[in-house]
Amino acid sequence: MNTSHPAGRAAVGPTGHRAAVATETAAFPALATDGVDEFLANLPFATSFAPHVARLRGKGATLRFRCTDTDGDWLVRLRPDGFGAEPRTGDAAAVSADAGVRGTAADLLLLVYGRLDRGADTVETTGDEELLTRWFANSAF
Repeated sequence: MNTSHPAGRAAVGPTGHRAAVATETAAFPALATDGVDEFLANLPFATSFAPHVARLRGKGATLRFRCTDTDGDWLVRLRPDGFGAEPRTGDAAAVSADAGVRGTAADLLLLVYGRLDRGADTVETTGDEELLTRWFANSAF
């Protein structure tokens, strides 16, 4: 989701995000899912303005982001040369991850953009706490 567009600003903007979530429409879960997808696809290229993103490297550790209200499901792998979302093949949900985050599409969108704390009651985290801490500390803009 391009946050320079009105829909993106309404969804995650500093003053409009809660209002957008509170007045959720039938289309909003799909829009929020698209926003999470766009964030994860573009994050590896954010090092020019968020240099700490370059710290998101590893030896194959994985994080799964899963929406509870849409089919949004992303497996992110940390590699020695960087990270990225794995292509979805077959039954992607069957692939295990070292850490996971589950919530509605709206909550995941707010979470990845740093507008919702991962300790919020509306988000469930599982697995490697150190990996989750490293991800959120270095993926923030």
